[in-house]
Amino acid sequence: MPKKGNPANMFERFGVAPTYFIRFSGVWDMQDLYESMADWFKFRKYKFNELYNEHRQPTPFGDERIYIWEAVRNENDYVQVRYDMYFQTWDVYDFETTLANGETRALNKGRLWLEIRCGIIYDFEKRWDDTAFHRHLKDFYNKYIMRKKTMYEYSPKFRTEAYTLHSEIKKRLKMINDQFEHEHGPGVHARP
Repeated sequence: MPKKGNPANMFERFGVAPTYFIRFSGVWDMQDLYESMADWFKFRKYKFNELYNEHRQPTPFGDERIYIWEAVRNENDYVQVRYDMYFQTWDVYDFETTLANGETRALNKGRLWLEIRCGIIYDFEKRWDDTAFHRHLKDFYNKYIMRKKTMYEYSPKFRTEAYTLHSEIKKRLKMINDQFEHEHGPGVHARP
């Protein structure tokens, strides 16, 4: 089995989209953000997991929380798509507010940092790792056949999907630039 830093592993994992970042300072509804992200992944048939949740000791400025989430979907029996999200909040205060219709809602005020990474994992079940000959076949398949399919099919598809998630999160946070410019496709214009 090749080690983690070995160049033979270089073509087993491929990043198909740039890392997207969101930095936000203000008021947001954490429960709504979490549920909307989980529903977004569930609608696209991903398995959404919360890997890590840490609530650090409160400071005089507020709480600090760290979440690490992942979403995984098997595209076929050889390719797996994986989203990794790192979510950190600082100086957070939880408070309740009453809306105009009389219902109360729990909101958060503070600073937020979010990273979204999307990647493809080849041979995620490790079927081609039993002999040296199979590993060489897998290496050839990843370098010359799957690379073109990744560059021309998977990469544009998941880059657009990752940016759609990025814009959905910005909508939930009610940020200024919350529009996804490719939302309606080429040749179709949004009506005001």
